[in-house]
Amino acid sequence: MNKAQIAGLVTEFVKAYDAEAKDRVWKQHSDIFRRFWSERILAPDTASLTDDECDKIIRILDRNGKGNTKESEAVARAMVPQGAWRRMFHGLKTTPELSRLVDSIFKERDLIKKAELIDKLYNVNEINKNWLTGESGNVLDALLAAYDPVNNLTVVSLNDRKLQLDFLELKLPFVWDHVSIGQKIVQSNSLLREGVRNFGLDGSARTQSCFWYFDPMRQLWKPNHSVIRTDKEVVMVSVPQDSGIGMNKEEDDHEVRESIQIQAALADIGSQMGFKIWLPRADRVRVLTKWTPEPEDLLDDLPLNFDRTLMKTIEQIDVIWLKRRSIVRAFEVEHTTSVYSGLLRMADLLALAPNLDIKLHIVAPILRREKVFSEIKRPVFSLLEGHPLSEICSFLSYDSISELHEDKHLGFLRDRVLEDYEERAEEDED
Repeated sequence: MNKAQIAGLVTEFVKAYDAEAKDRVWKQHSDIFRRFWSERILAPDTASLTDDECDKIIRILDRNGKGNTKESEAVARAMVPQGAWRRMFHGLKTTPELSRLVDSIFKERDLIKKAELIDKLYNVNEINKNWLTGESGNVLDALLAAYDPVNNLTVVSLNDRKLQLDFLELKLPFVWDHVSIGQKIVQSNSLLREGVRNFGLDGSARTQSCFWYFDPMRQLWKPNHSVIRTDKEVVMVSVPQDSGIGMNKEEDDHEVRESIQIQAALADIGSQMGFKIWLPRADRVRVLTKWTPEPEDLLDDLPLNFDRTLMKTIEQIDVIWLKRRSIVRAFEVEHTTSVYSGLLRMADLLALAPNLDIKLHIVAPILRREKVFSEIKRPVFSLLEGHPLSEICSFLSYDSISELHEDKHLGFLRDRVLEDYEERAEEDED
């Protein structure tokens, strides 16, 4: 760590960042969030939350929230689907025990007690299928930052916080891997704020967070990003890191069985929504042990008129939803740790037919989300003709597909409901 270099970047950042104006914006955002929290989540009324009022808050919490633009001020790219945010708010409103516990975390000033309350929340919420208490802390940290952006960092990912702590070479009063998530959230917030102050950057937690994502600073602590300049644009790509994780035969067999289950669920969801389904011929026997289609739901041949090379590529895609003679959505269920095969097939499809208007999805376990996003931003995928693969192909988690499959009203839903579950790889944001 070059202390003089960091101090110089602080000076450069302060000149470029209007902290006073930004803090005024965040005072307004915090007021809106607090009113929503007290008057709609905590209030003992029976009026259901509307999507519109939830979406207004999601735009504050999540840069990917519907309606946000690149200029919007949001807590962070929280990596949470729009529908998951909405369902979480509905759950908080209808579960007073949970919402009151979150409220006590918001208001607690004692760091030890705050960490204990967070740990209690994680225990209480363990049985719930929501995103409130994930391993990375994204959602709870985003809520804390919206409630109080003066004192709570908008660096919502504990993974990023650990990288920043390591970069500053701070001596931690605990062993990171051996403490509770409550202690990680509370202590990292405190330590990082103090660490940045030591370089002359005081101000709100929001201001300090934005410094970490100030591009020259980000290149120091998170160097696995590089810039490729083309004639048309500047493309940020993530340089993939080898996970070094191997799998034994039992783990591999389990992954394959789970991927077949998800492939079958996608086929069933599509058929219930009124689409014809295509499955690769090599997969059919296994998928049909998990899914029993109605007559004519599963196509024997693709009703498409493309050249032989393109047809061979399309025929290998894991699940395709078709309406008449058109592909509506295509899914690659990625069960390998490398997550290459599905992305390569999608890239091949776009390379062979750059003008094809298809919604593409990579479906994988939630723990592989970051891996999918890092791979999808490789230069080979970012510089495709037309648009980068990351703009066209979204991520859907196994959990999201399973949750949607359990919906009793699938037959009345349209395929755009997937937009409530999908996530897209974008640049890291403050």
